[in-house]
Amino acid sequence: MSFTSVKFPLFLAAALVCYFAAPPKLRRFVLLTASYVFYWFAGGLYALGVISFTTISVWLAGLWAGRLRAAKAARSARRAPLALCLTVNFGLLVLFKYCGKLLPGVELMLIPGISFYTFQSAGYLIDVYKGKAAPERNPLKFALFVSFFPQLIQGPISRYGEIADSLSSGPGWDFERARRGVRRVIWGYFMKLAIADVAAVPVGAVFGNYEAYGGAVIAAAAVLYSVQVYADFAGGINIALGVAEIVGVNLPENFNNPFFARSLPDFWRRWHITLGLWLKDYLFYPIAISKPMGKLGSLARRALGVNLGKLAPASVATFAVYIVMSVWHGVSWRSLAFGLLNGGIITLSLYCEPLYARLRKLTGLDGAKPGVGSAFAILRTFFLLTFLRYFARAGSFMAALGMLGRTVLRLRPAELWDGTLMTLGLGAREYILLGVSTALLLLRDTAAERGAGSGRSPEDALDTSRGIAQYAVLVLVFALIAYCGIYREGYVASGFIYANY
Repeated sequence: MSFTSVKFPLFLAAALVCYFAAPPKLRRFVLLTASYVFYWFAGGLYALGVISFTTISVWLAGLWAGRLRAAKAARSARRAPLALCLTVNFGLLVLFKYCGKLLPGVELMLIPGISFYTFQSAGYLIDVYKGKAAPERNPLKFALFVSFFPQLIQGPISRYGEIADSLSSGPGWDFERARRGVRRVIWGYFMKLAIADVAAVPVGAVFGNYEAYGGAVIAAAAVLYSVQVYADFAGGINIALGVAEIVGVNLPENFNNPFFARSLPDFWRRWHITLGLWLKDYLFYPIAISKPMGKLGSLARRALGVNLGKLAPASVATFAVYIVMSVWHGVSWRSLAFGLLNGGIITLSLYCEPLYARLRKLTGLDGAKPGVGSAFAILRTFFLLTFLRYFARAGSFMAALGMLGRTVLRLRPAELWDGTLMTLGLGAREYILLGVSTALLLLRDTAAERGAGSGRSPEDALDTSRGIAQYAVLVLVFALIAYCGIYREGYVASGFIYANY
């Protein structure tokens, strides 16, 4: 069951009524029941069986690891539950996600959200093993952590200590909290229906038949895809966070105005924040500070000097992170190229930082400071990411290269105003509304970026503005949602891109 399906509002209304009508001690059981019903609709009994297995196996392994740690068992003994459970569950993840690639001709049913709840469960177990978290003894509380329905299909990836208490506290109805949550849900639907689903039409037309278009249209489609994937993913996350806020659960933020990133590393710190933190804590640091990397660092310092040599362990760990990230997006040459290019560019920037510092000093383009330098850094990062999106969205590695080749060698700017854009599935009205919706999104993110230091959000500013301004924004958002997501000719409700991961 997708957030955009007709069933979801009916399901959500029924779940909220039952939740707030139940006694406080029973509300977590209502949430758990609602989560399993939601997942049943989303993936069927087969998917319910898989998530139940993950829940039970990780819960038991956590108790085992906690008992061994309390008994001060040897490290090799304490690793047993961790290694066994992670091997089995990540094995299931690989099997269900990549069976068709690894075993041609064999197809297994796609398990919705399996990456997200597997990563989330694995993080809990690793924290218990390291002593950073106590094992949860109540299986129902742990089951709710794994299956909480707003975050189940596409995240965010939470840590147990972040949300366990709010999941089980069962707070009553709070109008102000519900108002904030509903407002966030509406904004999420606006991003998805008025921006992502509209932009998906020309993006799909161009990427699906790029040979028919010149470089300017292909480049425009790549820019639109950057907008589409942000609005799609962040829109779904906003709906999830809004629904969770209504029932008093504070899920972690997953985006921080990524279009204002001033470098590629800065972008990945702002994009899918919870996955980035997971990879940093459970993959990057364990690799970077491992004994083999310590030896590599010593060799590199002797060969390259202290300043460059000390970067070697971080470089290897960076490549490992982006290779895992690329495989997470799919087993294909284009996905691998996407990960390797990200890792390569970030690693190269580390080694070239002294040169970049001199260039910034000579040109005055310091991206860390407001002004021309900052604007240049933001635009440079956006266009670099748009280049990388060719590999993220193209049908194959060769198609990505073909599109890049046409972008450079067959650049025909006249295609942008000679009527070619009108053959991509949208009319002039839809392009105008898409532009208005995207401008509204950028205005909101600009206000959020400027208010980051003060702690004052755009929503806070809207709350304190005049009533007519609040109503005007609300009417505009609802009108764009209604037209683009309901009444637009040819509109078909689509799932979320990251639900496939």
